[in-house]
Amino acid sequence: MSDFRQITENFFVAPQITAEDVKAAREVGFQALIMNRPDGETPDQPDTQELIDTANELGLSFYHIPIVAPPEAQDVEATVNALQELDGKKVLAFCRSGTRSATLWAYAMAWQNQMSVGDIIGYARDAGYDLSGHTPRLTAIASG
Repeated sequence: MSDFRQITENFFVAPQITAEDVKAAREVGFQALIMNRPDGETPDQPDTQELIDTANELGLSFYHIPIVAPPEAQDVEATVNALQELDGKKVLAFCRSGTRSATLWAYAMAWQNQMSVGDIIGYARDAGYDLSGHTPRLTAIASG
């Protein structure tokens, strides 16, 4: 069952998705997927190549930006670049629970000064993700 959680108009996050969820995502208008989960993180994790192949068959863009714990600068930069390439497109990012995807989005927004840190935290909270513990680092990133 798909659990797509809206953060902004065109950016959503989800817990781990399957090939069937990729199809469901396409049916509701998603144009791109961002996978933030490393390969083989858990034994029950769907095969990354299967997800990529399904996305490609359906005409969806697919980005694999795996992260483990707080995002590193290169992860944030890769996400910023992906979001700039996908500007205006409906994007679904996912990981095991959705938290890392929401966190990486938050860091990308702070990096670009897209919105205030308070708004970043609020959008994530409204989607079910408490990122308040990241406030100091987000503030530092936004301050340059």
